[in-house]
Amino acid sequence: MGIEYVPTKKAHAPVPQPVLRPARTGWRLLGSRALHNVSTCLFLVSIAVMLFEGLSRAIFDVSWFWAEESVRYLMVWAFFLTLGVTGRAGHHIRTELLVDHLGPRLRKTCHLLASLVGIAFCGLLFYASLPQVHRYYTMGMMTESNLDLPVWLLFLIMPLGRCCT
Repeated sequence: MGIEYVPTKKAHAPVPQPVLRPARTGWRLLGSRALHNVSTCLFLVSIAVMLFEGLSRAIFDVSWFWAEESVRYLMVWAFFLTLGVTGRAGHHIRTELLVDHLGPRLRKTCHLLASLVGIAFCGLLFYASLPQVHRYYTMGMMTESNLDLPVWLLFLIMPLGRCCT
C-alpha cells in the first residue's frame, strides 16, 4: 500500500501588469490639475451658495436674488471646464455591456466609431457655440437678475471648454 499522495502544483493566474501611460508633464499636468482645482472650487462655491440660500429661506424666510442664477452659472462653468480633462483621462461614462461580448475586431470598431461620434459632437458644440457667444456679445444682453453680468461672458465657457480638450 505504498500509495503516496503528492499534491500537484496549481497553475497560478498570470499577474496583471500595470497599464503604462505616457507621462503627464508640463502643460498637460499643470493644465489638468489647474482645471480640476478651478472647477472643484466653482462646484464648492455653488454648493455653499445653495446651502446659504436654503438655510436663509428656512430660518429667516429670506431669499436672495442672485443665488439661483449664480449657482446655475457656476455649475455650468465647472461642468464645461472638466469635459476635456475627463475625456483625455478616459473617465467618461461608457456602457460596454454589449461591446464586452463582441469579438476583438468588432470591439475595436465600436470604440473607433464611439470616438468619432464624440469628436463630431465636440466639433458641433464648438461650431454652434461661437455664433451664439458672438450674438450675445453684439446684443449686449445681460443676465435676468440684478447681477447684470454679460451673457456672452457666461456662455463663453462652451467654446473654452471645448478648447481645453
